[in-house]
Amino acid sequence: MGATSHRARSLIYILDVFPADTLNFVYNELREIESAGLPVEIFSLSPTAYCPQEARDYAARTTVLRPVPLGRLLTACGHYLLRRPLPLLRLCWQLPAEDLRGGPRQAARALAHLLFGIYFAYRVRHRPAHIHAHFAFKAATAGLAAARLNGQPFSFTAHGGATVHPPSRFHLRSKIRAADPIVAISDYNRRVLRQLCPGIPDDRMRVNRTGVRIEQFPYRDPPARGDPLRLLCVASLRPIKNHECLLAACGQLARDGIDFRLDLIGRATARRLAHLQRLAAAHQIASRVSFRGVADHTTIARAYGEADLFVLTSLSEGVPVALMEAMATGTPVIAPRVTGVPELVRQEETGLLADPRRPPEFAAQIARAHRDPALRLRLARGARARIEADYDISRNARRLARWFRERLSDPAPEPAPQRDPRGAF
Repeated sequence: MGATSHRARSLIYILDVFPADTLNFVYNELREIESAGLPVEIFSLSPTAYCPQEARDYAARTTVLRPVPLGRLLTACGHYLLRRPLPLLRLCWQLPAEDLRGGPRQAARALAHLLFGIYFAYRVRHRPAHIHAHFAFKAATAGLAAARLNGQPFSFTAHGGATVHPPSRFHLRSKIRAADPIVAISDYNRRVLRQLCPGIPDDRMRVNRTGVRIEQFPYRDPPARGDPLRLLCVASLRPIKNHECLLAACGQLARDGIDFRLDLIGRATARRLAHLQRLAAAHQIASRVSFRGVADHTTIARAYGEADLFVLTSLSEGVPVALMEAMATGTPVIAPRVTGVPELVRQEETGLLADPRRPPEFAAQIARAHRDPALRLRLARGARARIEADYDISRNARRLARWFRERLSDPAPEPAPQRDPRGAF
């Protein structure tokens, strides 16, 4: 197949689901990249179940790919089978084969992800664009498909689960080999990616931390000890967030005679919510725990200001933006000692850490911070300084924009213009 040389002139962002209540860092990143003069077209593989107020403008301009009519999916596959048969067949063989070590079911899921990736590639085949995927999961598969089938330059940002959990690493090695740059949000993530593909040059695998818009989170010194102690956790109520540990730790606080209130902000299925409510009742703390559901940015910012301590007990994370927001406001944090979290929450400097599989450790750290106002003040001031130094989303997004601008100025291969017998859609 012939190819011509061209310069990519714009960016395409592809995400698994967009917008969503947990993606405020993406909205902020897009705002900074576009303010740097780089136009961005946004695609979402699946429709969103919830659109925060601050993301309405982005939702209006997002192209949602699913559900895909079967006829269109077949047209996309037929297009490449006729015009790019070898790259298509390599994709359909190599990617599921790479995932066979996870068993036949994972290989079948990989093939399903790839089919939607082929459809995405078909939709963007005529665009002279650099494709960037957020998260190394299904969106990165779509970006990889476009890179292999269309010759479009491709990069992705690696966050948490699809990087650190083997069952979620769908053909991650192939994604790493094809992407430039590979953006890791933490040193920990970069180490994991390097272990998977040791030979990747340094200039292709870079750390660019996420962050917060610091001006949205004015700092205040933590108040004197609250009575009752106000605890806050902002996280979806999925099992990986391990609210079981937090509720068990709070049960210990109650038995130790500490009066507290716990606010839980985050999305939950009805089944998961019922499970956690039963658990709170079993620990005899149901009257002290409020399940507040999904909240908008304004409500969450107010919750940080009302809390004495922010507590997160996840079993695995990327680097949680909610932690950054709490730290920026001056709310002392207690966080899990997992993955890249200790890069943000440095023990005794910017927060306290505990083992998420040991609720008594969390209970002890909460009680310690509750009793020691000087510790809370020191941690709060250290945390704010840490956020200002390394987790300013405006500065970090501008760095990412510079990397994209470098890629947009480099020639990249593009398949020769192709006539589509059915037309674009």
